[in-house]
Amino acid sequence: MSNKNYTMIHYHIPQDLDDPEQPNAYTLQLNIKDITYTDILKTFPIKGQFDFKFLYQHQKENFWLDIKSNATPLPIVNKHIHVRAERVQKPQETQPIQIVQPLQQSQPAQQQQNDLMQF
Repeated sequence: MSNKNYTMIHYHIPQDLDDPEQPNAYTLQLNIKDITYTDILKTFPIKGQFDFKFLYQHQKENFWLDIKSNATPLPIVNKHIHVRAERVQKPQETQPIQIVQPLQQSQPAQQQQNDLMQF
């Protein structure tokens, strides 16, 4: 029998309407206490740019931590690591501005407008 450690990483992506109560999951061949932010960056199974938050529990209250230190061990809640992966929106390419000429009013409309101005 293999003596390797496997850790289940639970994650959800809010923009994809994932339910945090029924998260997606993948495994890492590491001891849960050794998993760092860098490990998540390298192994996250979905392509794209993400901002990762990690579930932390303090006095039975849950918080999402924004951990950016590569070597920091990740918080463990109920023997799992829980990740909220928020998609990072790329700035949309700006389109060149088109200058639109105002419509010229026809002569009768111009005259009618002038009539309204006379008392």
